[in-house]
Amino acid sequence: MPKAKTPSFANKIMKLGLIIDRSPHALHHTAPYEGNYCIVSGLCNKLLDSSGFFRKMEHMIYKINGIESNSWKLDPVLKEKTLGGVYKLNP
Repeated sequence: MPKAKTPSFANKIMKLGLIIDRSPHALHHTAPYEGNYCIVSGLCNKLLDSSGFFRKMEHMIYKINGIESNSWKLDPVLKEKTLGGVYKLNP
């Protein structure tokens, strides 16, 4: 949402660093969709992305219910990597 359309309290807490700013949040919506899932504060992105946490979770959920992650639908290479056990992001 553009700054002008965002409620003023949200702009203030972004400026204070209490919630993630627009630019880092935009990474969550940018291919290859491999990381940046912590879209509220962003504090855990580095740790969770480097550990492959979300890839592992996607794989586990897929094994349980057969439903594919939306990121897999947008990026078939990511699906292949995840199903092949490659969970960590490329350095």
